[in-house]
Amino acid sequence: MFAQVIDGSIVQTASSVQKMFPNTSFAGSPNADFLRENNVMDVVNAEKKNDQYYFVTQGDISLVDGVPTQAFTNTAKRLVDEDAKDADGNQLYVQVWDADANDGEGGMVDTSEKQISYGLKTTMTAQVKNTANSALAGTDWMVIRKAERDVAIPSATATYRAAVLTECTRLESAIAGAGDVDALQTVMEGQNWPQES
Repeated sequence: MFAQVIDGSIVQTASSVQKMFPNTSFAGSPNADFLRENNVMDVVNAEKKNDQYYFVTQGDISLVDGVPTQAFTNTAKRLVDEDAKDADGNQLYVQVWDADANDGEGGMVDTSEKQISYGLKTTMTAQVKNTANSALAGTDWMVIRKAERDVAIPSATATYRAAVLTECTRLESAIAGAGDVDALQTVMEGQNWPQES
């Protein structure tokens, strides 16, 4: 993205210099002299956080210390679960099919089970458990064999499985203890799963 800045104001923006100057022919791309003479600058991005943890919305392009800057609004996603509500704030419930509803025509009816909007801690804990389960799946047969026929699990496999479970437990505890979204992101970026030897 490019911006043309004249007298301390952005006069136009475009995805290419060619779009800013449609009547100008360029052999290849515009050179640095053309850009400087026409006050054309690259637009830089303001802080744009990870959209796995934040709702990120694009704002306006404005001058920040003389540099055209694309603004973003970063709103942290919810950490903890909460009851799901409709637009009017009413509790939502899990629905099931009832053949007798609507005078026998059938339809969906509410149960007494509340719908839950899951927060990041729940989804990240599930992700960690899934990673651990996937890591262990390849050697689960050895555990079953041990239980059914008392065939020893190789020590390297037992060590690996113990390390996977230890890392899963560590991460679950760290996720539960994360006080804000940035702390949770740090936990998730610090995963240290063992490698199977």
